Amino acid sequence: MDEDGVVWIPSPNYFPNRDGHSPKWIVLHGTAGFHTAQEVGYYFQREDSQVSSHYVVGQDGTIVQCVSEKDGAWANGGLTAGHDPWWPTDVNPNNVTISIEHVKPSTDNSDELTDAQRDASFRLILHICQRHGIPMRKADGDGGITGHFSLDPVNRSRCPGPYPWDDLFRFLEEGDMISLSHPEVANYFEDAGPDRWRCKKNGLTIYGAILKFYRSFGGNGFNGLTYLGLPRTGELYPRQGTAVQRFERGIVAYDPRHQLDWPPGSGSVYLLHLSSPYGKAQSANVFSALLQRLSHQE
Repeated sequence: MDEDGVVWIPSPNYFPNRDGHSPKWIVLHGTAGFHTAQEVGYYFQREDSQVSSHYVVGQDGTIVQCVSEKDGAWANGGLTAGHDPWWPTDVNPNNVTISIEHVKPSTDNSDELTDAQRDASFRLILHICQRHGIPMRKADGDGGITGHFSLDPVNRSRCPGPYPWDDLFRFLEEGDMISLSHPEVANYFEDAGPDRWRCKKNGLTIYGAILKFYRSFGGNGFNGLTYLGLPRTGELYPRQGTAVQRFERGIVAYDPRHQLDWPPGSGSVYLLHLSSPYGKAQSANVFSALLQRLSHQE
């Protein structure tokens, strides 16, 4: 399996080793039927189905993998009249693409993605792009991401059907950051101006470099919301050019010159060491008082 956390339901329908080619494009599909990713996977497992895709994303966020990324899936068929002109005509498109099906029970692919399905799809696409160097943008002759309609507008003009393309490319531009567009994140935070979030539970804000760190820290789940929790203080400034903010599960420092600490490999924002004076301050009140006292000593 190429992606962590997927369900492996292997299909016998694939082109071994892509006939020597490498993937340059990701092609998104809708299933136009079926109700679960596993159901689609078992259908692809039948040799007589004569079809497969690399991945299937269920409405509950489950991801099934059916074909290894090193092989070509039987997902795209051939090019038809009106296809995007940059597709190569001298190679089977299945051998230069990675295909992702999205479960859509409606036979016309009219279903919108669920929140769980969208999030799983976005992260899967990000990881595939990172693994293969596929451009994280709308497809063109040099690679990228598109739908089945791009290859076969005659028979697959509604494939994948509705898909949040703008949100996808925004997500890919930001990397694996959480955003306020996700309902779970929006349950705790609201927009408070450019590059600034306000916590709905206590009114405290996160902004700038610490917000960027918070949105990406952890690399899975809901990143900072999962691993740091909610802010317990606003930013405090123990030394000139630094900022420190306490969260429920950790203390984050903005310290580009590493005046407070220097964890190996750290950038300008990092977690403070628990043995530091700031780390030993267990309560928000003690933490704030300590930083204020230290700042007056500078």
